[in-house]
Amino acid sequence: MASIWERKKSDGPRSFTVRWRNPGSRKQEEITLATSAEVQTLKRLLDANNQSFEIAQHAMVETQAHAVAAVIQGDVDLLVLVRPSVGTVNTY
Repeated sequence: MASIWERKKSDGPRSFTVRWRNPGSRKQEEITLATSAEVQTLKRLLDANNQSFEIAQHAMVETQAHAVAAVIQGDVDLLVLVRPSVGTVNTY
């Protein structure tokens, strides 16, 4: 089972580390991420996939790609509604 460690840096911000045991090598591994949401997601994915980082990493990349695509599509849909001028489109 993966675990989360939170550290406060000396200059103020916090860092979050996920630790787990690699099922193949049985060695403990860890990765430090910037946000609590990222480490919570990675921990859930590791726990759901027998601590396989490769599977968890692939799932995180797929999730982020879908989120980016949704934001881009929202911007495109908004442009259709707003109908920007040619000058705005050229400088965009």
